Amino acid sequence: MGQPKAHHAQRGFTLVELLVVVGMVGILAALAMVGYRKYMASAQASEASAMIQGIRGGQEAYRAETLVYLQCSSSLVDYYPKAPDDKKHSWVGLDSNVTWQCWKKLGVAADGPVRFGYAVMAGMAGDAVPSPAGFTDPPAPWPPALFLREPWYVVQAAGDRDVDGIRALFFAGSHSGEIYSENDSE
Repeated sequence: MGQPKAHHAQRGFTLVELLVVVGMVGILAALAMVGYRKYMASAQASEASAMIQGIRGGQEAYRAETLVYLQCSSSLVDYYPKAPDDKKHSWVGLDSNVTWQCWKKLGVAADGPVRFGYAVMAGMAGDAVPSPAGFTDPPAPWPPALFLREPWYVVQAAGDRDVDGIRALFFAGSHSGEIYSENDSE
């Protein structure tokens, strides 16, 4: 006969060890969600910055041909394609839509639906310049003295990505290369 088989004690995980591992996984998942939300907010804010830069380029090209800037909105809260909410909206309007025709003339286009609404106003030297709408801390000094001496435009973007009533606002003008923002990570 052969030798007797040795019995090896089988060792598993204790309940405490399993609870520690589950707790650690939970903490890591919570940290990952916070990082993911910040990343998504940043990505959505980059849409507004990219569109504003596109509007700037379109305005400068339009002025090079006509010596004036193009106004597509009746006020800085007359947003295109839609008033800001938590949904994406198609940038392309109907061919008969007057507002769409203006944006088309400006040469501004989006790759797909947009989360922000956009408004652009323009004027001549000496015309009243609208103040940024909805900003609690607008850029100072406002309006810049440069607006009083030559044609100008201002552009504003607004979006309420989580429908909490707090809008992310972006603002720029022909007087500066900066884009001012407020609540951009809301």
